[in-house]
Amino acid sequence: MKRIGTIVLTLILAAAFAGCGNAPAGTATEEKKTVVVGASPILKDILTVAKEEFDKDGYSMDLKIFDDLVTPNIALQEGSIDVNFFQHEPYLLQFNQNKGTTLVKYHEGIVKYYMGLFSKKFKNLNDLPEGASVSIPNDPSNRTRALKVLQTHGLIKLKEGVALPTKLDIVENNKKLNIIETDVMKLVSSLDDVDLSAINSFVAVQGNLDPKAALAAEDKSESDKFALIIAIKKDQNNEKYAARLEKALKSERVKQFLETKYKGAVLPLF
Repeated sequence: MKRIGTIVLTLILAAAFAGCGNAPAGTATEEKKTVVVGASPILKDILTVAKEEFDKDGYSMDLKIFDDLVTPNIALQEGSIDVNFFQHEPYLLQFNQNKGTTLVKYHEGIVKYYMGLFSKKFKNLNDLPEGASVSIPNDPSNRTRALKVLQTHGLIKLKEGVALPTKLDIVENNKKLNIIETDVMKLVSSLDDVDLSAINSFVAVQGNLDPKAALAAEDKSESDKFALIIAIKKDQNNEKYAARLEKALKSERVKQFLETKYKGAVLPLF
């Protein structure tokens, strides 16, 4: 009987430990302490500073930098990263529509930048010759911003009522501008090859281009729509990681870094 009692006790203890090992995800025993954050190269410096605030209380930010603007969202959808920080809401919504992803923004924008028109060949938009070459971003949301800046400053006119216009929606182009779509990350490096380029201030300063040298820029009301946001996958229960990242990004350390490094090209919204 003593032997049988020992066997039963052993089985009970084994079952109890097995139950602990199979605790539901999200319990204290399985809480993640290393949070994988995806971003594009231009945000690496900001997130590196934010990491100093994030890495407390046993937490650690594992920063993954992606060389394009598509993979960070694919990785978030597939679960290889927990949150990302590189995009604005219009881009996120368009991405969901095009790719069938289920990504959502967490709270409101953290920082913003503005779209400007730059040239190394001309000092005034009125000096642009007929047939001048103009490079703009090739993704839908940034392309829209670029085309609207060109319209605001009288270079083209767009068809009314189009949410995400393309070159095909240009109804007036009196100077017969040759509009060339380019990857947003290549606009600065290819500026020598065109007469004018629509480049956002964040990309400009990363490429050692003075944002204040823009010949023209978009209105503040327009730039407000394109604040950079934290994104998570819907129903993935990663809000606590997004909250921790938001707190780190809104720290005084990050604010001072933005003011010192970007000198007005990247504006904190906190």
